[in-house]
Amino acid sequence: MKRGIVSLLANATGLIFGPIVDFLLDGLMWLIAKPVRLVIAGLLLVLAVQHVLYLRASDRAEDRRVQAAAWHGKFVAQKAEMQKFIGLVAAARVEAARLDRANIQRVQREWSGVLQEVSHDYSQDLAALRAAIADRLHRGTGQGATGSAGRGADAQLPGLPTLSTGPVRPGDAAIVDGTDIDASTVNTLRLEHLIKAWNRAASIDVNGQR
Repeated sequence: MKRGIVSLLANATGLIFGPIVDFLLDGLMWLIAKPVRLVIAGLLLVLAVQHVLYLRASDRAEDRRVQAAAWHGKFVAQKAEMQKFIGLVAAARVEAARLDRANIQRVQREWSGVLQEVSHDYSQDLAALRAAIADRLHRGTGQGATGSAGRGADAQLPGLPTLSTGPVRPGDAAIVDGTDIDASTVNTLRLEHLIKAWNRAASIDVNGQR
């Protein structure tokens, strides 16, 4: 049974491929009969192979071109974003510099205003306090002189001892020299107003924006 099937398959194969094999053999003999035909056939075969290789190379080149175009598009987009970012950074730097200058000018204005106010208050307090001391020296009482609200003359001045009671008369001398009293007054008042100026300067918001 198996031999019959094998024989049948062999016969069928022979029937199918036999003519093809015979055709190929006849063609080969026809080419061999004249070497020119064999050379031409070889050239045609080479051309066919080259054509196939060319088509494959063209397909690969097209794929690479498409890929390169895609990469170039991404590069252009990234470059545009980078340039935009650089522009934003440059604008931010310009704005930061402008804000810094405005802030410096604001702090300078506030500090100048503080100095003017403190200097004005110091001059007024010094004049009032000198007047009170002069009055006290001439009156010689233990009562303090009073001045305007918020000034140095508001404090009760202690009595200034002298060699005799009552106003200082010609020929009498005070225990404390007037020059020393004035120097002490100036230095004390100056220190108080320097502390005031320092405290007000410390209260300025140097990092704020107005």
